[in-house]
Amino acid sequence: MMNHPRVQQGSEVLKNNGLKLTPQRLAILEYMATSNSHPTVDEICKDLKEFLPSLTPATIYSNLKCFKKYNLINELSFGEFASRFEWATSFHYHVRCKFCGNLADFYYPKLIQVEEFARINLQFNVTHHFFELQGICPKCI
Repeated sequence: MMNHPRVQQGSEVLKNNGLKLTPQRLAILEYMATSNSHPTVDEICKDLKEFLPSLTPATIYSNLKCFKKYNLINELSFGEFASRFEWATSFHYHVRCKFCGNLADFYYPKLIQVEEFARINLQFNVTHHFFELQGICPKCI
């Protein structure tokens, strides 16, 4: 998987900031760079445990915190649900199931107009916004 562009990008960012690419860090980086979901720490641990039996949730969390510091991933916090993580890609929004916590990405370009409205009408220098839809996913209906 080291050929994957996101893994190469992440590896370079980490190396350029003086971090070693330990087997655990590299495995977590590859997992996040190639994941199509929004995994929790426990989900990552479960999926990688077969390959790295000594991997702990604490190790995963500390590496994710490091990846977040260097803007490789985003942490998504949703109240009573465990934080979920995603590779930092193009700007998008989320819809979350209020029963199981399942997340799906979507993009709706007109929501950017909200930032423009605040910038123009309130003279705010908007740095970002967060928009989430909640509902019931097909599995929970």
